[in-house]
Amino acid sequence: MADNPLDIKDIIAQMSERFVETAQEKLARLNDILNQLGRSREDEQVLMEEFRREVHSLKGMGGTFQMPLVTRLCHKFEDFLTHEEPGASNLIEDCFIYLDRLNDLIDSAQAGDESKADIWLANLPEKSKKAAETRQDAENKVLLITNDQSLIDEIAPLFEMNGFSVTHASSAFRGYKAAVLQNPDIVLVAQCQDEMDGAELVRSLAALQGLSTATFAMICPDRHAALSEKLQGVQLLSQDNVAIDVMNFIALVVTT
Repeated sequence: MADNPLDIKDIIAQMSERFVETAQEKLARLNDILNQLGRSREDEQVLMEEFRREVHSLKGMGGTFQMPLVTRLCHKFEDFLTHEEPGASNLIEDCFIYLDRLNDLIDSAQAGDESKADIWLANLPEKSKKAAETRQDAENKVLLITNDQSLIDEIAPLFEMNGFSVTHASSAFRGYKAAVLQNPDIVLVAQCQDEMDGAELVRSLAALQGLSTATFAMICPDRHAALSEKLQGVQLLSQDNVAIDVMNFIALVVTT
């Protein structure tokens, strides 16, 4: 006789336990990185990049395990960390405040209750408005046009770790509107779009006078086939190897 299938409550309990165990491991590593940053300035940039990656990974776990408050708190943490240098005033102390809040949230068993968001997101360190605006003006802006969230999650951190500000649009029409309003320095377009072919979207955007100095790239399922589009001055990135191609693209942009 076959064993009885697990009850849904058992499955949820197992998932919750797995989330807590993994999250605690990540929080322990984040605390360890901050302690290293506090003791020495050696390899501080490498440590800070690892710190940002771990926060981003924890944010993704919140979505995977249906813990939306973890995702929202990590998103606020990422906003705070954007372009902060390791030696910035009070940075380590402020990061410890975020980590303590995350630890308390995970221990509270309220991470899935969005009605508690105001409580858990309140009174956390934030950048001053003036400092944030100054950074925003100085940043190179990237617009990513795709409805593939996994693609966004993979690409956006690569740009952010290299000093770019990233926004994204989930459709061709929204992307066109965002490009007109934001005048981005770099536009990445997924070739697969619901409303129109990505190559046509790139042609339309490249024709805009306000984007005459922008750099364009298209993420292609088949880069060889995309050559037939004959997109002049557009970098073609492989969707299958997108992380590597994006890093090479970033290197090209920052050294040009």
